[in-house]
Amino acid sequence: MKKKHSVIIFTDLDGTLLNRDTFNFDEIKDFIKNLVTEGIIIIPNTSKTQVEIEDFNKKLDLNLPFISENGSAIFGLDNINKNFPNNIVLSREKEITLKVFQKEVPENLRSKCKLISKMESKIQREIFGLPDKNLRKVLNRNYSTPILFKGNSEQKKDLFKVVKNIGLSLHEGGRVMNICDNVSKLKAMNRVIKIIKKTEDEVKTIGVGDNYNDLDMLRNSNIACLVFNDQFLMEPININNCLVSKQSAPLGWEEVVKMALEKIK
Repeated sequence: MKKKHSVIIFTDLDGTLLNRDTFNFDEIKDFIKNLVTEGIIIIPNTSKTQVEIEDFNKKLDLNLPFISENGSAIFGLDNINKNFPNNIVLSREKEITLKVFQKEVPENLRSKCKLISKMESKIQREIFGLPDKNLRKVLNRNYSTPILFKGNSEQKKDLFKVVKNIGLSLHEGGRVMNICDNVSKLKAMNRVIKIIKKTEDEVKTIGVGDNYNDLDMLRNSNIACLVFNDQFLMEPININNCLVSKQSAPLGWEEVVKMALEKIK
């Protein structure tokens, strides 16, 4: 027998739920646990790797289902319902997508894309703001390739257009760009919703993010929430009735989620 309805929070992590610089979220850990106890489903939907999100779950002491590498794979839906799949892969492996990228993207644009995996560890640490131990987890990617883009805005537009035409995608976060297969946070979110609707009469969604690669997810949620990020230009987002926190992460996450839950009741 189906439930009346279910509330799902799809959330980015870095800069949204986790402090942008320290990656800490201790202040809101109890709040998150209370939400789960109340029956609210929380699904991290992030550019982070499987290992990184599993570490987040360990710190939280919960087994949240999650979406990794910008919509490349879905894990742990069987934590919601034992009949749901544990693992859904939506992407080709990174070696395949990088080969396509290197073959099909014109050299004048490709030369502006610097592979972070080829950089010295000191530079990698500066880019990600992480020690070596955590750096290995960031770079241990199955489906996406992080890069730094060194071109101008027009070249960036051209690059995005070319990448789309060859069946790949670029996802721009707060620190780096990722070369991915034809995946997105939104596509993975919709796949999850479709599965959950098999056992729910109604699914209401709250999307929480802080940056460009979160916007499609937010636009397609019942309630969109932006956590304050002083490095993100909010004017062109075009999301009706978007809730915006006054505080940055992690307290900003709690702030907008409380507003969203009041609104969704």
